[in-house]
Amino acid sequence: MSNNLKPWFREDLTRAIMSVYFSSLISRPKKQSNDEYRAGFAAALSSVAIAIGINPESILENDDIRILRENARQQ
Repeated sequence: MSNNLKPWFREDLTRAIMSVYFSSLISRPKKQSNDEYRAGFAAALSSVAIAIGINPESILENDDIRILRENARQQ
């Protein structure tokens, strides 16, 4: 295994996650019927963010935070 990997910093990872997240916002339909897709995508990115020490609320839209909280309460 090579030791010459570029070190990642929290700011780099935050920008990378935000890029993926905002790309998903642009490409998805505006219908509210895709709440399951939104929740799944937001949950996946939130999991990665938490794992590397980033607060998911700093990268997600308020609607997605609301959907995640509602889904967490239902389970």
